[in-house]
Amino acid sequence: MRNNRGKIFFVCFFIIIVIIFAFINIVIGPLIISFIAAYLINPVFEYLEKKGINRAFISFITIIILGILTFLAVWLFLPLLFNQIENLITKLPTFKNHIELNIVPKIQLIISDITGQKQYKILHIYDFIPINLENLSDTLLSRIGASTRFIASLLIIAIFTPLFSYFLMRDFNKIHKQIFDLVPIDIKPIFIEFIEEVDKKLRSVLRGQSLVILILCFLYPTVFLIAGLPAAIAVGILTGICRLVPYMDILVGSFLCFFVLVTNAADSHLILSVSLAFLAVQCLDALFITPRILGRFSGLHPSLVILSVLCFGDWFGFYGILLAIPLAAVGKVSFKLILRTYRESVFFKNGDNG
Repeated sequence: MRNNRGKIFFVCFFIIIVIIFAFINIVIGPLIISFIAAYLINPVFEYLEKKGINRAFISFITIIILGILTFLAVWLFLPLLFNQIENLITKLPTFKNHIELNIVPKIQLIISDITGQKQYKILHIYDFIPINLENLSDTLLSRIGASTRFIASLLIIAIFTPLFSYFLMRDFNKIHKQIFDLVPIDIKPIFIEFIEEVDKKLRSVLRGQSLVILILCFLYPTVFLIAGLPAAIAVGILTGICRLVPYMDILVGSFLCFFVLVTNAADSHLILSVSLAFLAVQCLDALFITPRILGRFSGLHPSLVILSVLCFGDWFGFYGILLAIPLAAVGKVSFKLILRTYRESVFFKNGDNG
């Protein structure tokens, strides 16, 4: 009976979580952002509470500081970033022409030498894109500007994120306690063990990944600016954000650097400078940043992270990508707990005896 109650409780718990996310789709973005912020900063709040500082006051001051920093970033930094991204988009036709005139003929010669065939057709990636590259910039900007849904989403994020963040920061421990009080007493020990393992894994993964991404989002633009790469800030930040998926920053960064260098007719000096700058950040990341920050604490294999991002991104879109790594950490802990329970079960032990 005890085992059945435990199974029923865990199944109901996860079903309720899924239903909640399904019915609050419109505010799921702000809620996820707020929860992650409250979850990561909660240990700091607990420390300050022990020093006698009121938690509601700490939460209010934190929201004010984050709001000021966000406003400064939007006012000073985002216009420059969007301008550089727009410039990159407008150079897509130039990049296409360069590929057609310089790269494709060389590929054709190589294929001819290998196969001995002179007559064939190479399918281009842009043949499958139903958008005129020459008008891509205007198309994107006009759609974004005219999209009521896009504007409404921005307003919802701007309004609800600070609100949710304040209440979650203020009442995080109360919510935590109320959830634990709902757990049946006879299965509470195993539930507490499960939550503690998830908490340890999730906190290390989220903190580690967030810190690595922040460092790379600073390093990439800095070294690209020093190297003289056009649109260095946009390329650097996009490359750093792609570090969310292991090794994706290498692929995206290499392509973006190649794209910018080609469309700006870069000389050999600039190509060498950018290549060395990119290589320097990769060496720092591989030798110092990732080992020191993530190291042995994350416990998530890169292949598991990549698979999680691909699967959850395909199933749930952007929010799936955002939650892929935390869900992978929870899934790993759940699998270990299920495996241990199975090995301790009568079914498994009887199988060994038989």
